[in-house]
Amino acid sequence: MINISVVIPTYNRPELLKRAIKSVVQQKNNQLSIEVIVVDDCSTQSIRLDEFDGERIIYKRLLQNGGPQIARNEGIALATGDWVLMLDDDDEFIQNAITNAINIILKFDNKEAFPVFFFATTIGKIPDDYLLITPKQIMDETLRGDFTPIIQREKFIENNLRYLDYPEIVGVGCEQLTWFLISSLFQIPTFSLQIVKVNADAPFRLTSYQNFIYNSHKFALQQDITVQFLQQHKLDTIYPPIIAKKKLGAAIYYLVSGEKEMCKERLFSVKNYRPFATSVIAFLTYLPNSISKFLFRVYKIRFSK
Repeated sequence: MINISVVIPTYNRPELLKRAIKSVVQQKNNQLSIEVIVVDDCSTQSIRLDEFDGERIIYKRLLQNGGPQIARNEGIALATGDWVLMLDDDDEFIQNAITNAINIILKFDNKEAFPVFFFATTIGKIPDDYLLITPKQIMDETLRGDFTPIIQREKFIENNLRYLDYPEIVGVGCEQLTWFLISSLFQIPTFSLQIVKVNADAPFRLTSYQNFIYNSHKFALQQDITVQFLQQHKLDTIYPPIIAKKKLGAAIYYLVSGEKEMCKERLFSVKNYRPFATSVIAFLTYLPNSISKFLFRVYKIRFSK
């Protein structure tokens, strides 16, 4: 029997959470022993899980809202499974997904050397069936979209790994920095097999244009933090365009948040990177902020997947 833990961070999505849990419970078979760990990030809405009586469900409510990274770390600390999977509360596992993924890992050569494996979601893509991911392949978007991590718990813990957390950007996420670090230390075996269906019916998704606009200041800080992180860990030389790209991203979000001087500072530091784009953004700093927000909204609706 293979012991599996599934960690589901949740915040104010009680009905969607039930769908996510059901998709985990349906994965059970005579090969897998599955526990579900629900980490409630201090929801203001009541969460009732009575319908899952008899299932192995651990419910942990955090005393204050700290964001999904803290909730994920709490879930890993509570997990007892050999393998820990993460599931967002508005998504769901595809039928037989966990069994199929675990069977691939168990057949993988030298699997003991890797703390994390990636499997695609329905919006995740790599150019081959399998890749060994490095930071460069995250930076140059060889790895595109969302992937579900399967964590080898003992290897993860013995190397003092965790989801990196930055309190100043709660609500926008910084998960990519965790994968930059882990892929630089170990590389991440990554498979194109889709195991999670990404849904779009949550009222306020992290990747919704409404959230990008509402939290635009925090998204600008996220870009700045990423630049600092890559430079601190000497990862900025692996793929030099990443620094200019992140600074341009910071300029855009500062523009949307109405912080035009901060926008101009970031633009000046990347004035030779994508000159047409930087010129347009510079022009927008002289127009009312409502125009920038409108254009940003149109762009996100048109090009976001």
